[in-house]
Amino acid sequence: MSTKHSKKEHLEAAASHHEQAARYHRAASRHFEGGKDYAHAAHEAMMAHGHTLHAIDQAHDAGAHSASTPPGAPASTGSGANSANAAKLHATAAELHDQAAQHMRHAVKLFDQDRSAVAHDAQLALSLALRALSHGNEAARLFVKLAPVEGS
Repeated sequence: MSTKHSKKEHLEAAASHHEQAARYHRAASRHFEGGKDYAHAAHEAMMAHGHTLHAIDQAHDAGAHSASTPPGAPASTGSGANSANAAKLHATAAELHDQAAQHMRHAVKLFDQDRSAVAHDAQLALSLALRALSHGNEAARLFVKLAPVEGS
C-alpha cells in the first residue's frame, strides 16, 4: 500500500513541477518580449528548465513512463534569431507544461480506479514535457545569440 501512495505522490510532484515550469517560462517569455532584460529572462528560463527536469524525474520515479518517448522538435527559427522568437518558444513551452500538468493531475485522480488510464496520462505528460524541454533548449540557443558577449 505504501508503494501505491508513493507513486501517487510522485505524480502529484510531477504535476506541481510542470505548473512551476509553466510559470517560469511565461515570465521568461515576457522578459524576451520586452527585449531588454535578457539576464532576468535567462534566470527565469533556467528555473523553468530545472522544474522541467524535476517533473520528468518525478514521473520516472513513479514508474509511469517508458524510455521510448521521442522528444518533439520545435519549429526551426532559422537565421532570424531574435527575442520575439525566444518569447514564442517560452510561451509554447509554458502551454506544453500546462497540458502536462493537467494530464498528471488527471492521472492522480484516476490512480485508484484505472492504472491503464494513469499510465496513458503519464505517458502523454512525458511527451509534452519533452517537447517543452526541446522548446526551452531552443530558446536557450537563441539567448546565446542575443546576449552580449562579456569581454568583447
